[in-house]
Amino acid sequence: MDIITWALLIAILMIKQPIIVAFLAFSSLITIMLHFNIFEDTRDTNPLTRIDLGVQVVFILVGVVKAFIYGGGRY
Repeated sequence: MDIITWALLIAILMIKQPIIVAFLAFSSLITIMLHFNIFEDTRDTNPLTRIDLGVQVVFILVGVVKAFIYGGGRY
């Protein structure tokens, strides 16, 4: 799960096409849903779980901000 998230995060940082950025921003919501299906509790003290949650939050923030930046004003 973490490898997929890292790959999508790198992709969203490199790609500048608004449609693909919007798709990747939506996929960030799907990956965080999968994170909470796999790791059901946030009290888990495993470092990999905490790292994955941090990467998921960064992916959502970057995805939404970048989608608004590239999608704004073009309609």
